[in-house]
Amino acid sequence: DFYTAAKPQERKIYELFCDSYPIVDKKALGEGIYSYTLKCPEVAENAHIGQFVQIKAEGYMLRRPISICSVDKENGTMRLVFEVRGKGTDKISELNKGDLMDVIAPLGNGFTVPAKKDGRVIVVGGGIGTPPLLDIAKMYGNRCTAILGFRSFDKVILDKDYSLAGANVIV
Repeated sequence: DFYTAAKPQERKIYELFCDSYPIVDKKALGEGIYSYTLKCPEVAENAHIGQFVQIKAEGYMLRRPISICSVDKENGTMRLVFEVRGKGTDKISELNKGDLMDVIAPLGNGFTVPAKKDGRVIVVGGGIGTPPLLDIAKMYGNRCTAILGFRSFDKVILDKDYSLAGANVIV
């Protein structure tokens, strides 16, 4: 399942989807940092922690890689969080709730995450590298310590999401 990725030599071949998915939620998390939730049941069913998507920015040939922040298999949604870093991601940030996002997903091998055990886990992420670790915090809850680093206080993102997951958060 999403939380127990296999060792690389044991990985299955999963389906890849190339489609346009409706945006069901958009939030600005900070200046130039956005959270999008897409309704994409088949991607949600097949995605694993640490994978990413490729998003088509209208008017640009190359797609933009964005890590998957979290997946809700029950609701068939996937959350993406990214920072505007150039013209392509700026164009993507113009999309709004109700618009369609052109996505290829899920891509990459993802992380190898131990199945739920009685132990604890520490996740360490910085800046825009914190989103793909959120579902690990959700998996381990209060047995997770999340150490999150940012360039400045105004760039802090997802600390509340990690806390809601039950993690002990250190910024």
